[in-house]
This record gives sequence, structure tokens and C-alpha cells, in this order.
Amino acid sequence: MMGLIDTTPVTCDDKIFSTAEILAAMNVSGCDEQQLGLCLAAGGLTLAQLHNPQGRISLNQHALIHTALNRSCNNPLLGLEVGKRLHLTSYGIVGFALLSSATLREALTVAAQFGLLMNFKLGLHINDDDDSARLELSDQYGLNDNQEGFWYYLEISKLITLLQDLLGLSFMCEGIDLAIDAPAEEQARVGESLGIDVRFNCPRTAIRFAGHWLDAKLAQANGITHASCKATCQAQLREVIQKYDLSYQVQNLLLGSGHCIASLSDIADRLHLSPRTLRRRLDALGTSYNALLVEVRKKLAIRYLLNTPMTTEAISEQLNYSDAANFRHAFKRWTGRSPREYRVLNNGGKYALRFGHGKSTGGQPLHSLGARAEQSMAAAG
Repeated sequence: MMGLIDTTPVTCDDKIFSTAEILAAMNVSGCDEQQLGLCLAAGGLTLAQLHNPQGRISLNQHALIHTALNRSCNNPLLGLEVGKRLHLTSYGIVGFALLSSATLREALTVAAQFGLLMNFKLGLHINDDDDSARLELSDQYGLNDNQEGFWYYLEISKLITLLQDLLGLSFMCEGIDLAIDAPAEEQARVGESLGIDVRFNCPRTAIRFAGHWLDAKLAQANGITHASCKATCQAQLREVIQKYDLSYQVQNLLLGSGHCIASLSDIADRLHLSPRTLRRRLDALGTSYNALLVEVRKKLAIRYLLNTPMTTEAISEQLNYSDAANFRHAFKRWTGRSPREYRVLNNGGKYALRFGHGKSTGGQPLHSLGARAEQSMAAAG
């Protein structure tokens, strides 16, 4: 399990993850600055936002940027190379909480508890007996099938790097099980890159290693430092969770508004708050009704463009813009591209669902939002 993640409305569209992995991918890709700018624009990001230590992106943004990067550098093993660069210091204070743990078992428990702070997309579970141990991984978000290899390569490589940082160079995995398939040539390259026996098409994804490592004492263990770091991590995670508790409730209600976007007064009434109290509480979180409305419009616009054949005019009407020109200007401000350019760049002009297993902020599968858009369009037409 991943700590509190199961009780929060975190989805593939929510800007919750740091840009550390994108920064590492940029360094691995070998792209020039112009190419990098175009790749970032595919996910609605700029170079300035990428280097902002407080910046956050969603899994869908990450996936769009990775697709563009992979197209530029043509490296199907990009995830493996990125994971090798993500050492304990890449994770901030939670990295020190791991390093100061008494044993590997304790460190992995911390990693599972604060996986959200470590950009983990897969839940962690320790399965051990007397002689062997398995660190099993499971999908927590409904990751995109088309990029399954990238996500699993990235997370496996990150964890192997983490284990080596904690246990030293003497640590060796016994093998890797992957619950995905790949061409024979790619399978061979994955094993060669990791220097470990890798098996594909397994029932579960797992890292296998000798059981004695779990309770081995870590060289940098320090009880006082560990307790202090964990307390800071808990505060950081609590801050994230509290933000979702209100601002994401507001987004959920906006997403479910239908043909008429709910006003601040409507939202406050639904939450049993006065408009003034809602405004004050959102302000304390560093956001506002208008800012959340912009995010909702952007999310829906991208979904409609990628998942439905709706025209720009139909989308602008659905999102309550006064005219299509205003919508086009807003969309270009968000992504750096016109709606038509964005649609063609990201799905070749086709309207196939890109993230069919992900869920919306409202907890609905993304395909249901596409279907709702089509129904709305049909009703309007």
C-alpha cells in the first residue's frame, strides 16, 4: 500500500508529482533546447516551470512529455536510464528518512508510506519467507497501457538504485519479474542494461532478493535523524492531503456541473459553506475558485480534444466560453499550441482514448467523460 494515497482523490490528471524524473529524462535524452521545449509543450510545461522546485505535474503530463521525448531520442529504455539517475538525494527529506532507517525493512516501509512524496506510481508490498524476499509492485493509478513498459522500467530501475544506495555495492538482486510483455530484442536489452536476470509475462511485478537483506542493519542508521525526517515527511504529506480535501472537492463539483458551470455560490452551497468561508479557505491553500475553474476547463478541453471528435466550437460552448476564439486563445496560453495542433500532435488526428484505464478527478473512468462529451454534443446537435 502507499500510505494515505488510497484515501485521496489523486488521479492521472492531478498535479501532484515533482519534476525530478522529467529533469532526469531531459538529461538522458540528449535533445537540444529547442527539442526539449517542444517536448515539454506537449505536456503543457515550459522550461521555467520544469526548473521550479515547487512545480508539480500530473501523470498524464508526464506521459505526454515522455511520448514526445521518446519520439525525439527513439529510446524505448528511457525509463531504465532515468531510474538509474534517481538516487536517494533526488527525493528530498524522505530520502534522508530512508537512509537513516535502522534496517532495509524499515526503509521500505517508509518508502511505501510516503510513496507519493517519492513520485512512486506503483504500490509497494514486502513478501518474504526465511530465505527469499520479494518487493512486489502494483499499479495504483490505472497507468496508460500504451506506455506500460516505460512506467514499469522507470519504477523498477528507481527501486534498484534505491536498494543499492541503502545497502551498498555488495547488494545484488536475484532477479526481476515483470507483468508486461516486450519484443525479444527489447527483453534482452533490459536484462543487459540492469545486469540482472529479468523475466517477462509474470503474474506480478517484483524485485527478488535474498531474505537476509531485509533485517540487515543499515550503515547510516540514526534514530534521532530518522524520527525527525519522518515527522517532516508526515507534515508534507498531510499538507498535500488537506489540499485535496477541499480544492479537489471543488474541482469534482465543477467537473460535474453539466452544461452550466457551477458558480462559487453554488459550490459553497453544495459543501455547506458560506461563499465567504469557501473563498477564505481556498485562499489559505494558495488557490481560488477562478484558478480551479481554469484547471477544470483545461482538463476537460484536453479530454474532449483527445477522446472525442468534438469541434473547437462545440468544446468552447461546452466549457461556457463566449465564443470559440476566446477558447482558442485560452488553450494556446495553457499549452503553447492551438486546439487543432494539440490534437494532431498527441494522437495523430485520431480520437482514440489515450488513458483508458485512468480515472477522472471525479473518480470516473476517462472513457466515461469522453462518452458524456459525445452525448452532450449529440444533445446540442
